[in-house]
Amino acid sequence: MPHILSANQFTKDDIDKILSSAHTMETSLKNGAVKKLLDGKIIACIFYEPSTRTRLSFETAAIRLGANVISAEDALGNSSAYKGETIEDTARTISSYADAIVIRHPIEHTVEAAAKATDTPIINAGDGANQHPSQGLLDLYTIQKEHGRLDHLSIAFVGDVLHSRTLRSLIPLLALHQGNTFHFISPESLAISQEYRQELIDKKISFTESHNIEDGLPSADAVYMMRVQKERFKTQEEYDRIKDAFILKPEHLALIKKEAIIMHPLPRVNEIDIAIDTDSRASYFRQAQNGLYIRMALLLYVFNLA
Repeated sequence: MPHILSANQFTKDDIDKILSSAHTMETSLKNGAVKKLLDGKIIACIFYEPSTRTRLSFETAAIRLGANVISAEDALGNSSAYKGETIEDTARTISSYADAIVIRHPIEHTVEAAAKATDTPIINAGDGANQHPSQGLLDLYTIQKEHGRLDHLSIAFVGDVLHSRTLRSLIPLLALHQGNTFHFISPESLAISQEYRQELIDKKISFTESHNIEDGLPSADAVYMMRVQKERFKTQEEYDRIKDAFILKPEHLALIKKEAIIMHPLPRVNEIDIAIDTDSRASYFRQAQNGLYIRMALLLYVFNLA
């Protein structure tokens, strides 16, 4: 049974299978006809970093499919990690209790280390600024539903592109489809790293960079807003200097195409004015709901049931 650690691990066939499964799950839920395909399974959700949507949607997905859930919401303070236990030992131990493990951790590549310690399937629910594959897939599903295609799209990522694991998870999935272009719009201090910039160049992925929020909006099929991530800054002063740099306001709507969508991985702080919530292009709460269907599909995928 496969681990799910990175968006980079998927082929286009894998993605098609998962998106199709998510659509089946969505239809089944709306019809009240979800099969309990995971009856008798136990899913462990171990979160070393705060989460609302990811943790609760994974737990809901498991329950909807008939599985039971065991969880640790604040594992850094409320598990043996507080006593100094390694992630490898934690993974080995939980593997004896659960059939699959969902892990979020603030340090990059820690979930990968856990996966190397066990054959029980592990799903990466976000590891620092590295990867968040289920977010990338739910974003992809959202774009497919809203636009009816996954190719020849212009995606504007606005805000903290330096620390965004959602960006790093969505781009590899969209890059498997033809003709997509990405625009990174951020404060200078939060631009993509030179390392990631070179990776995109090496992979021949089309992108532009700008430090003006209005750049890239008129051509965008999706405007993907991202908060400035307070937890990635060393000091409050450093965060306060930059946190209000890029805010999408009602006056920006005139720059955005009528058929475009406005996305956000949530939680939102202040980077999207709440007045925009009533605009039909605001898709971020629909996006969050799609997370349930994708995470149901991913649980089935790791058990080879998708």
